[in-house]
Amino acid sequence: MVDIQRLESVLVEAMAILPDDACRLFHGRGHCYPGLEFINIDWFRPVIWVVLYGEVAHKTVADINQLLITIAIDIPAVEGIALQRRVKGKTQQSVIYGKLPQPVYAYENGMRYELNLADNQNIGFFLDAMPARQWVREHAAGKRVLNLFAYTCSFSVVALQGGAEKVVNIDMAKGAIATGQRNHHINPVEPAKASFLPHDIFRSTRKLQDMGPYDLVIVDPPSRQKGSFEAEKDYLRLLKKLESMLADNATIVACLNAPYLAEDFLSAVFSEALPDYPLLQRLPQRGDFPEKDLNRTLKMQIYTRQAAIL
Repeated sequence: MVDIQRLESVLVEAMAILPDDACRLFHGRGHCYPGLEFINIDWFRPVIWVVLYGEVAHKTVADINQLLITIAIDIPAVEGIALQRRVKGKTQQSVIYGKLPQPVYAYENGMRYELNLADNQNIGFFLDAMPARQWVREHAAGKRVLNLFAYTCSFSVVALQGGAEKVVNIDMAKGAIATGQRNHHINPVEPAKASFLPHDIFRSTRKLQDMGPYDLVIVDPPSRQKGSFEAEKDYLRLLKKLESMLADNATIVACLNAPYLAEDFLSAVFSEALPDYPLLQRLPQRGDFPEKDLNRTLKMQIYTRQAAIL
């Protein structure tokens, strides 16, 4: 049963004071709200972004739309509400209230990142990775950084914000890399310190070696991307390729968004592929992403040869 009243109570509290920075207003996918596991709601100033997963009854969709409009209409900061439906691998977007500025940005810690709320399932920015971005920003000063699976390059932006010497970004999605380049130009960082490679990582090992070595590596792959990466078998293979690219006392920020792989998966593959890199730290989840089972959430772990944080 869909508990619209529970959704309303959470939203009213979350939207009482909307922050400047992007945040999650309702995290149904964390399974903390029985009957509401099919919905997430985010705030990307001045837009509310709603995602519905799977088959959802028309009346339920209508009730959610009406609830959101009723709350938003009295909040001047909200200029538009957009809804995305994801059913069997297909997506459909619509604007259910107001209008969307062009472009829409995700704001975070003084930076902004261009979003795509029109065409793709992935909008170009992952809110739950904020603790990892914060860690990179705080530890990037003077570092040579490799950003694997860079996507739209938010990790590169924060690394440069934190004083990185250079960042090499690689991702086979040319459109995402193009957005990443724009993200460097719209933020107060030095774009000349960043390189962008629209290449397959596994076919570019020699090039990455030549551009290294790297003091800090970000590994944030898709869990399953047909024809390019499957976490169960490819994470280990990737780590084995990394060893020749690492500087002395390098640090690796390892992320994995695969609810079907337990928390200790990353530790196991590091023990096999890079045994000299013990686990230093597990980063906590965002407070606005409550999770019933932490094994299902985004894993963010730090591995380094050093015995203490840089």
